[in-house]
Parts: sequence; C-alpha cells; structure tokens
Amino acid sequence: MVDLGAIGLTTDSLRAAGNHSQAAQLYFEAGTKNESSELFVYAAWQFGEANHIDSALISIKRAINFGMNSPYILDKVGIEKESQTSALRPELDRLLNDIKVKNGSVENFEVITTPIDRFWNYFDQALNDTIHAKKHLSEYICEGSNALKDYYHIRYENTENMYQVMIKKNSEYYTYLKNYLTAEKLNKVSQQSELMMQKFSILYPKAVFPKTYLVPDLLNGTGTLTESALFIGADMFAKSKDMPLKNLSEWQLSTITEYSNMKYDLVHELMHFQQSYSDFENSALLLGKLIEEGVCDFLVSLLAENNQVSPGVQRNLDYLQIDSNYMFIMHELKRDIYGQDLSKWMHNGGAITDRPSNLGYTMGFLICKSFYENSTNKKQAIFELLNTNNFKKIIESSDFKELL
Repeated sequence: MVDLGAIGLTTDSLRAAGNHSQAAQLYFEAGTKNESSELFVYAAWQFGEANHIDSALISIKRAINFGMNSPYILDKVGIEKESQTSALRPELDRLLNDIKVKNGSVENFEVITTPIDRFWNYFDQALNDTIHAKKHLSEYICEGSNALKDYYHIRYENTENMYQVMIKKNSEYYTYLKNYLTAEKLNKVSQQSELMMQKFSILYPKAVFPKTYLVPDLLNGTGTLTESALFIGADMFAKSKDMPLKNLSEWQLSTITEYSNMKYDLVHELMHFQQSYSDFENSALLLGKLIEEGVCDFLVSLLAENNQVSPGVQRNLDYLQIDSNYMFIMHELKRDIYGQDLSKWMHNGGAITDRPSNLGYTMGFLICKSFYENSTNKKQAIFELLNTNNFKKIIESSDFKELL
C-alpha cells in the first residue's frame, strides 16, 4: 500500500506552490495503486484547479468505478460549470444520475460489518508475528473491499499508524474488543439502524441512503463521511467494567462509550448526509453549529423506539434539569453564540471541567425539538432543519429566541 501520509505532505507542498497538475498526477497514481475512489476525487479536484477539465472528468469516472457514491461530486470538486461543454460530460451525467436514483432508495441502505468481521484474523497474525505485523495489516487492506481502501486513505494513511496503535500500544484493548464486539451485537446495531432509516424515508422524501461500514479505527474518532460511504469506528463503542485501561489517553477514556450508543451515533452521522445549508454567514459560528449538530440528535430521537435519546444526550438533559445549571448554560451560550470558538460546547470530551462535555449538541437538540414542536407542518419543519438558509430563523421560531 502507498504511504498516504507521505503522499499528503508532498501534495500539500505542490498545492501551496500552485503546482496543481503535479499534485493531481500524484493523487491519480496513488489511486491507481491503492484502488481508492477518494484519491481519484482528490485528483479530479486538483486537475480542476489546473484547468485540465477532461483529466478531472476521467478521474471522476475512475472514482465511480471504485465506489464513489456522490451524485453532486462535480459541484464538490468545483468543475460542474467548467465541464459542461466537454465531450465526456454526457456519459458522466448518466453515471451520476444512476447514483442519485440508487441513493434515494431506502433499499440501498445497509450496515456492513464485513470490515471488522474479517479484521481479527489479520490482527491475530500481526500480534503473533510482530516482525511482519505491517505486512499482515497491509494484506488486510489489500485483500479488502474498495470501501476499506478508501478508509485507509481517509483514516489509517499507512500501516505504521495501524501498527503503532493496534499492535504496539493498544493490543490489550483490541484483544478485548475482538471478544466484546460479537457478531450478535453488530447484527443488532445493523437491524436497529435499518429500522430507523426506513422510518426516516417516510418522514423525509428527499432522504439519501449511503452504505455504512463498521470498521476498526485507531481509537481517535467515531464517524467518518467520505464521497463513497459512512464509516463508524466500532472500537469507540466498547465501554464496560472489563475494558482494559492501559495506555488509553484521558480523551479516549472519556469518549469511548457503551455499545448501546452505536446505533445512535451511526444514525446521527447519517443525518449529516441529509444536510444542505446555504446560510454561509452563520455556518462557521456556534449559532450555526448548534443547528447543524442538534438536528442530528433530534432526528435520532424522532426515529428511535419510543423517541428515546442516546445516553449521552440524556446525561446532559439531566444536568440541564437543575435550574442553576440551566441558567448558567444559557448565560454562557448567549455570550458565545456569535463566536467561532466551539471549545466549551463541542468536541471537548476530557477537556472541559465546569460542565458536561458536548453541551452544544444538547442545546442544539432542544432548539431543534422546540422548532419542530412549534411547527404545524412537521414534514416541512424537518426540511427546514436540514436545508435552512437562515439558522437564526430556526432559533427565532423556537422557545430559545432569547439566545439571540
């Protein structure tokens, strides 16, 4: 496998110097060697920057061949208008329309456990043969699906990273994970998630349904969106009294959660697939992030059995039930809502001491829930929550307008 960390450093330098064509060629060659659709998307982006439009379209077609799944990819890489007169465009439009039709069908949705199911054989080989551990981990990628090769590009980057985390530093944790995440547990997550997405298809006719893969990650994140699929790092959902704590960081100890949370996080990330906002003025502010993340947690509760919220959201709601806590958080949120500093509100597990972590998600959840309940047309409310061009309007139409 190509070391994508090294490729990234080289292409970053080339892009900074304006050598977009060379960067594109490197991405294209790496995509050919690694059979990764994401690398061909990067190549298309850089060919577009170099105004080599036909080369960009060829790269997109190669990306489709290896599993690229975004019907709007020409917009995303910035060549939709520039490529309209290319002789290659009609064929590409047909391919992208086929993807759009497929993604709009709930029958396309599937939670695929194969990447983590087949990982353990390679893990055991690497653990028992540490001299050749990287070779075994490389075989895991090379003999895997195109989706796994995309994940290698996005998250692993090279087998050295995999070796350092999975074998050298945290082998006890991954050995525990192997026995903890049984096929029965993973299949239950799959079934529960599919039921929730079937319900969503009724509530939101514009819904899209990408494939979702459960993968072994590097203990540094839960959900990863690519142009081909959604990936869930199953290693972050194994908290129990028997979980080995050796070599886990403070952030990992505070972020690894119970297996029962996996379906909530999975569907939360799928809700991000549905979002299309045009309020560019407020999108980078805490104001916009509250809606962007809060609607995902709200819709998860709307789709869950008995409208149950995730344990993480429930813990934050319990905290906010105490009047003094609620008044403190509202005061703080009023002060920060027009800023870009998210550190007190999001992505702060293990780093915040004066309040529970990720309270911005839960305040966003409450705002979106209130907006929905105040709306007479519930389907239109869901559309607005996922497509608004005015984040302030969502807050103004909720019971939290005092925040503005």
